[in-house]
Amino acid sequence: MERKNTGKIYGQGKGLSCGVFFNLLIVFLFFVLFPAPPAIAKKIGVYHPVSKGVALYRISEAYKISIAKLMAANKLVSPSALKVGSKIFIPGATTVLKVEPSVPLSPKEKIELERSLETEEKPDPAELPSEAVHEKPPWVGKELDILWPIQGKINSPYGPRGKKFHGGIDIASPFYQEVKAAMDGEVILARNSRTGYGQIVVLRHDLGFTTIYGHMNVIIAKEGESVRQGQAIGGVGSTGKSTGPHLHFEVRHDGRHLDPLPLLPMTIEQLLEKAAKK
Repeated sequence: MERKNTGKIYGQGKGLSCGVFFNLLIVFLFFVLFPAPPAIAKKIGVYHPVSKGVALYRISEAYKISIAKLMAANKLVSPSALKVGSKIFIPGATTVLKVEPSVPLSPKEKIELERSLETEEKPDPAELPSEAVHEKPPWVGKELDILWPIQGKINSPYGPRGKKFHGGIDIASPFYQEVKAAMDGEVILARNSRTGYGQIVVLRHDLGFTTIYGHMNVIIAKEGESVRQGQAIGGVGSTGKSTGPHLHFEVRHDGRHLDPLPLLPMTIEQLLEKAAKK
C-alpha cells in the first residue's frame, strides 16, 4: 500500500513538473513573439520657474531656444500664456538659468527711438558717415534667422531716394495682408506714431537687433509682450506719409540702419534669376 501511494505521489510530481515546464515555454514564446514596447525615453531638460516680469522671449533668449520650440514643448497657445508661479519645461537644458525680467524702454531710450522714427527718409547720403551708407553686417559668414514679414515686390529699396536716403525697404501689398514678426522678439512700441511711419510696430531682438514695421492699418501686437517668429503683429495699410498700401520694413543693429535684403532669405524670383545667370 505504501509503495502504491508513493508511486502515485511520484507520478503526480512528474506530471506537475511537465506542466510547469510547458507553461514556462508558452510564456517564453509569448515574449519572443510579442516583445514589450520600449520604455518611454525620459525627457531631457529642466523646469524653469516663471517669476514676475519674465516674458517667454526672455526665457528663450537665456536658454538659446526658439519661442516656437518652447511653445510646442509646453503646449502653449500663445507666447503670452505664461503664469507667474508656474514652471516651463526647457528641452535640452541641463541646468536652471537666471532670467532677468523684461525691462521697458527708459524715458531717454523712448525719446531717442521716437526721434529716429520722425521720418523714414534720412538726409542726403553725402551728409552721412560712409560706413552708415555702405555698412557691412558684422556677422558676415553667419546665417541670421530672419524671414520676410510679408510677400510682395520691392517698390522702393534701401538706399538713396532722390536727395534723401531710404532707411528700409517698401514691400508692395494689398490692404490688410497679415504682417508677421521677422524674428522672435518683444514688442517695445506699438501705436500710431503720428509721423511718416503712421501706425508702427517696433520689435527688439537678440544681439542688438530691432525690426520696424510701418504704415500698418491694424496693429495686433501689444507693447511688452513676446512674439514668436512668423506671428501676426498687424495688417498692411497706408497710414502716415504713404501714397498707397505697402509695408515699410527696417532692420537696425544697435540703432544703425542695415539693408534688409542681404539678410532676408532669397525669394523664388531671386533664385530663378541667380540660376539663369549661371
